[in-house]
Amino acid sequence: MGEPKQLLRFGESTIVETVVDNMLGAKFDEVIVVVGHRAAEIQEKLRTRPVRIVLNPNYREGMLTSAQAGIKALEQSEAFALMLVDQPFITTALINQVVDAYVQTDKGIALPSYNYKRGHPVVFHQRYAREILALDAESGGVRTLFKTYNDDIHYVTVDTDWVLRDIDYPEDYKRALQEK
Repeated sequence: MGEPKQLLRFGESTIVETVVDNMLGAKFDEVIVVVGHRAAEIQEKLRTRPVRIVLNPNYREGMLTSAQAGIKALEQSEAFALMLVDQPFITTALINQVVDAYVQTDKGIALPSYNYKRGHPVVFHQRYAREILALDAESGGVRTLFKTYNDDIHYVTVDTDWVLRDIDYPEDYKRALQEK
């Protein structure tokens, strides 16, 4: 992108503020935001929001290290969700749809599915925390759990591709602004 996408304008705020506000409106007991690159700027954007900020000093090593930093910061929790900062179209209602489905199933993982493609957020039972923490850069990341524990996944069929869409390139950002 050439600049931190989480700090790009999106409507009346930034992408990170939009994502965090959607999370804060959802059925989460706590929202943990993992920061790395340009951490101070992101913290400043979120300073008035009731979130816990966790610094990931290893952010250059990839998304897995951010997931691990967030999981390490968890208090006692029966479950946790992983979300990405570049998906501002994932609304509170979509998040709650996945959370509600997780609560109603006996599966240890719940995730949204649109046209048979996995999206975000992903809700995990606490029993998966240790396994995620044990993953390394060569492991293939959190996605490897989806193969290993396929029988423990509850797919929540959603009617929008918003759970799949992220902002990685300038074209994605322009399209997102037009659709906002």
